[in-house]
Amino acid sequence: MGSFKAAIVQSMVAITLVAAFIASAAQGQPEADANASGAAVIEGETRYITDLIFTPVRTGPGGDYRIVNKGLPSGTSVTYFGTTDDGVWAEVETRGGTRGYLRAQYLQTETPRATQINTLQSQLAQSNERAERLSAELNDVQARLTSISSEAGSAEQVLSDTQAELAEIKRISSNAMQLDQLTKELSAKIENVTSQNDLLLLENARLGDRVASNQRLEGVLFLVAGIVIALVLPRLTAKRRRPGGWR
Repeated sequence: MGSFKAAIVQSMVAITLVAAFIASAAQGQPEADANASGAAVIEGETRYITDLIFTPVRTGPGGDYRIVNKGLPSGTSVTYFGTTDDGVWAEVETRGGTRGYLRAQYLQTETPRATQINTLQSQLAQSNERAERLSAELNDVQARLTSISSEAGSAEQVLSDTQAELAEIKRISSNAMQLDQLTKELSAKIENVTSQNDLLLLENARLGDRVASNQRLEGVLFLVAGIVIALVLPRLTAKRRRPGGWR
């Protein structure tokens, strides 16, 4: 985020400097190049048409010569080949290849203020666009930070809930261990009771067999007794009888 803020500050500084330059440029006209004052001539160097004029290019150094270019606007760059002896006319060649003469007073070595202003205005527009883009990116980053902070808060809540669930699981696990121990003890008791019940069932079965055996024995005894009575009783009755009555 620091880099975004630094870029925005740099853009604002650039905008301020450009605005100050435009304001100072609007206060006066640029000075013409001092060709007529004996300045050094560098053949083939680039020079510019001064501000706020359209100057024609002629075939020769004078107003009587034929015009080969009706007018070069301010800020047009030309190739400079030198001036006449009187310093009034300069020989130049346009970017289109037209070679001729124009008044030297309309040439200057520096880029005209109007061209500089246009360039700076373009740079200003680019700086404004860049500042807006950086501001939008900064807003996006801030929104993302807000979202991340919210997600972090949610994560902390989830962590807290998870820790609470873990504590509950540990408590349940502890109870489960106690329950498991109790289950083992009850299982042991159940096995013991089952063993005793099995012994009782076995004993009961033995007793049942004994009772059944005794019942069978009693039945046999009753049967034998009945047979004996059936055989002996008639004889006893016959002995007691005699002719003529009982004794």
